Amino acid sequence: MPATTARLHAKGLHCPSCSMLITMSVQDLPGVTDATCDHVTGETVVTYDDATLDTAGIVSAIEAAGYRVADARPTRS
Repeated sequence: MPATTARLHAKGLHCPSCSMLITMSVQDLPGVTDATCDHVTGETVVTYDDATLDTAGIVSAIEAAGYRVADARPTRS
């Protein structure tokens, strides 16, 4: 099954701990196979199974962690 990769830009990150919190929150979602977050750029890259999860679910997890998502673009790989 092809994976989908979403690139999201979060606002409000200040340090590596912010990146770690977002990464851990997203990695816990069902269907996620990989997640990374860069606190300098605010970019979060998530690879997931779109039969299990959608971009809205990822955005919700990031917002629940206390950050705002400014942009989200899913692409199929």
